[in-house]
Amino acid sequence: MTFIFYDTETTGLSAGFDQILQFAAIVTDDDLNPIEEVNLRCRLQPHVVPSPGAFVITGVRPSDVAGANMSHYEMIREIRAVIERHTPAVIVGYNSISYDEGMLRQAFYQTLNPVYLTNTGGNTRMDIMKVAHAASEYAPGVLEVPLGDRGRPSFKLQLLAPANGLMHEDAHEAMSDTFVTLGLARLVRDRAPAVWNAMTQTRSKQSTQEFLENTEVFCFTDMMFGQCSILATRITANPEYTSEVAVFDLSHDPVHYLDAPAKDIGSLLRTSPRPIRIVKANQSPILAPHNLSHDGVAGHDQTLGELREKARAVREHPTFAANVASAVANRYPPRDAPEHVEQRIYEGFPSRADERRMTTFHEQPWEERMETVSQFEDDRLRELGERLIYLESPDVLPDETRQRHDAWRRERFHAEGDAPWVTIGSARQELNELTKTDDGKNASLLEDIEKHLTQLNTY
Repeated sequence: MTFIFYDTETTGLSAGFDQILQFAAIVTDDDLNPIEEVNLRCRLQPHVVPSPGAFVITGVRPSDVAGANMSHYEMIREIRAVIERHTPAVIVGYNSISYDEGMLRQAFYQTLNPVYLTNTGGNTRMDIMKVAHAASEYAPGVLEVPLGDRGRPSFKLQLLAPANGLMHEDAHEAMSDTFVTLGLARLVRDRAPAVWNAMTQTRSKQSTQEFLENTEVFCFTDMMFGQCSILATRITANPEYTSEVAVFDLSHDPVHYLDAPAKDIGSLLRTSPRPIRIVKANQSPILAPHNLSHDGVAGHDQTLGELREKARAVREHPTFAANVASAVANRYPPRDAPEHVEQRIYEGFPSRADERRMTTFHEQPWEERMETVSQFEDDRLRELGERLIYLESPDVLPDETRQRHDAWRRERFHAEGDAPWVTIGSARQELNELTKTDDGKNASLLEDIEKHLTQLNTY
């Protein structure tokens, strides 16, 4: 089994409207021995206003970014090549399921590459932050978990790594973060193999669903509102979104809930403590076999026989699963239709014909790509394809088309109101706040950011 450990540095936190600036990866063999290193950097896309805070965190200057040897499109194509070269592989990051994965998927989507490269074709995903959480719960003492500013356990990588003897001199630099992520993975694998094995079982949606289906009683650590560990059993999947699986907390007596109608079950998903919780099977959840339970796991004070009796009552009830399924599927109001193409990423897969056109698009000279874009059946791909040509090779576009995209770029820069992207105005406000609180350490960097925003403002 091949592992690809990776990290990204970005212009901000919005997966749809910010961009990746750096991608670093360490490819390892099954024993976590490095076999390849990748470190890619790219320039800013012409329409993206970076968050000043992102530059302060990484210490990277806009002038440094401008000197990168790749465009964003070229870097994303290279990232795809790295992944495909090592497929099938386990794609591993730190807090990657919540953050880096979203950035990667948007980057693939907006550059007309396959969106789900990291979890299709035999590829699966792990998140070492979740592995660290699992180790702290089911193998305490394996990792030294430091306390944060509020005196609570902190799993921030820049604190966790040095607390466990891992060099982290250049925190928030992608290759440095990748090295320490690999180091943490080795620590858990070597010191807590049962935890490591449990987490490898949830690296894909399919294997997680099989575990939930076939394991009568299991441990689940829910991180939704703070860390909470329970002994649980499966109830049912969300019929509208099968990656969501409802489980029952066996520290509760199911007799009180089994005959409840769907309208009443909905409130059980929000109450505290919650007898019903949601496992997201496609997000590397923290699941473990019953034998890893301990006093801190809700329900641990019961015998295995008692737990199994409750589990069977839940699983064999004639109407409970159907009522829970209805409540889970209808727990949120309908969402408004997305306004921007970036927000439409999950509206469906391209047709086979459009997949072939996407392949053709990447193989053509830029001056020929507009013809391919015009043939896309999916209106999202037509919009993104035309935009991509504008961003990468605007001179090949007709004057009218280029001028329309020039106007779109100006709107991105100067949009008023609550825009979902960083504007020049909002960036200046952020920069002013950073300048007020700076002790002089970042003065030169902040000046560089000011110069960059001034240049953008002339457009």
